[in-house]
Amino acid sequence: MPKDNMCNKDCPHHPQTYFAPAERDEPAHVIDMSRLVENSPLFNAVLESVDGYIMILNEQRQVLAMNSKLMEDLKITEPSCSLGQRPGEVLRCVHAAEGPGGCGTSQFCSTCGAAIAIMASQKEGQPITEECLASVLNDGTVDSREFRVRSSPVAVGEYKFTVLVFQDISGDKRREALERTFFHDILNTVGGLMGWSSLLRDYADTDPKEAAGRIVALSKRLQLEIEDQRRLSQAEHGTLEVSIEPVPIREILGGLTATFEAHPAAQDKNLSVREVSPNEFIKTDAVLLSRVLTNMTKNALEAVKAGATVQVWFERCKGAPAFFVQNPGKIPDEVAMRIFQRSFSTKARSGRGIGTYSMKMFGERYLGGTVGFETSDEKGTIFSITLPAES
Repeated sequence: MPKDNMCNKDCPHHPQTYFAPAERDEPAHVIDMSRLVENSPLFNAVLESVDGYIMILNEQRQVLAMNSKLMEDLKITEPSCSLGQRPGEVLRCVHAAEGPGGCGTSQFCSTCGAAIAIMASQKEGQPITEECLASVLNDGTVDSREFRVRSSPVAVGEYKFTVLVFQDISGDKRREALERTFFHDILNTVGGLMGWSSLLRDYADTDPKEAAGRIVALSKRLQLEIEDQRRLSQAEHGTLEVSIEPVPIREILGGLTATFEAHPAAQDKNLSVREVSPNEFIKTDAVLLSRVLTNMTKNALEAVKAGATVQVWFERCKGAPAFFVQNPGKIPDEVAMRIFQRSFSTKARSGRGIGTYSMKMFGERYLGGTVGFETSDEKGTIFSITLPAES
């Protein structure tokens, strides 16, 4: 049975919860309620009626029962070990232990679709559906999962329960992301190619060298966008091959400068890349590192207004090579808490949010580094990737 990690309720600096109530039911009563659910034909029928994950919760959001699919997928061989836990603790959400009272009580939980749905359904007495973007631990690595969550209150006699259903919509979200990002960017680049090709064909006063140069640059961008999506797909399926070789840092930063010389995100904005010694080398996969830095820089440029400056620099932090991308402006707290979740984006349209997610995956899972950010009114927003010291 998980224990609450709650401070004294009179402590002014450490609240018992940042969102949902922290209190849990007595262990003996949890066991009694679990037996009631287990012996109920209604609940048994519900548990096996949906092709998804199902949990039956008590009023304190503790798990009393769950369906066999959930146990099989999470390799739960002894259901009693999960009895009394909360949904995020069962699913191994990375934020489940960060709140003073476990799942539902951390600052991150206020943006969690599952927590929001449970609280709303219990308050309103009717089913509530939300989307949940979760970061979960899976065999030592952090995976992103997207669920459609439906929370339904059920009363049995004098007792109140919540039926919580998780439908995996990760595939739908990936397709939306491809449609919104990959195809959108591809069409923009192809549009540029067509425009300069038409100028070269139809107007005698067009400078052929300038047009040819623009066409070559756009063709290279098109190639990079296709390769980026291919690598992302390979990375998610665990088939991406990494090639670690010595590479000049100046080459990495020079390539970044060239990428944004005529990039739409850099229009009317300034990109300042600090010079480094030609003798500075690191051992890494140059292609993957370049994609991480490109996404960081693109996000920074898109976040600022015309005339603003985005800065990029390299330094060694306690012997470890690190790259930084800084832009003016602070990320709002509610956005900062979800920045690396796949499918989450500050963009208004659905299907975005691949850029920051891919930074984290490429930078940490495949390059062995640490990707993070800090944001404040004073310093603005600084994204960074720190590679292993032996690099």
